Amino acid sequence: NLSINLSEVIWKDQIKNLYPSATEYNNYINNLTAIQGVVSTLLSVGLAQMISRFGWTKTALITPIVMAVTCVGFFGFLFFQNDLAPFFLSWLGMAPLSIAVFFGSAQNCLSKASKYSVFDATKEMAYIPLSHESKLKGKAAIDGVGSRLGKSGGSLLHQGFLMIFATVSASAPYVAIFMIGVIALWVVAIRSLGLQFDNLV
Repeated sequence: NLSINLSEVIWKDQIKNLYPSATEYNNYINNLTAIQGVVSTLLSVGLAQMISRFGWTKTALITPIVMAVTCVGFFGFLFFQNDLAPFFLSWLGMAPLSIAVFFGSAQNCLSKASKYSVFDATKEMAYIPLSHESKLKGKAAIDGVGSRLGKSGGSLLHQGFLMIFATVSASAPYVAIFMIGVIALWVVAIRSLGLQFDNLV
């Protein structure tokens, strides 16, 4: 929730730059939401095969890896759009802002789709080998506290960055650095939990 929240604010700011009209902005978001639903459904259909073939840990790593790869694309095009402009205008006929928004959209769509299907399913699977009391305490801590802290933490970070840097665009490099740290910690946590899960199973 923290990583999705951090990138989504920057991405939506770029969409507003690309589509200043409220109608165009809403149409873009609506189309993306429909695509996100299709991708989530496809991932959910293949989830059982992924878990049986790759195991819990590798399947749980899909979501942070998707986040990392798409974040590199989004922030890369966002930060280096002036350097990349001649190349993309001549090859694709697209402005770098359009490409940055495209990567941000891909990141938002794929990260949310994998969160709703792969991440949520593997999170629920992690409770299976626990005792009844541990399941209750774990779900209360993760769903009740951890999830809310992630969402509100992202909002607080953006508010802090806005107080320091005044604009969302100016704070983007610091958000990117923070996101890299969050994703790295996420990967470490999954690997640690995967070892504990395998031992219990």
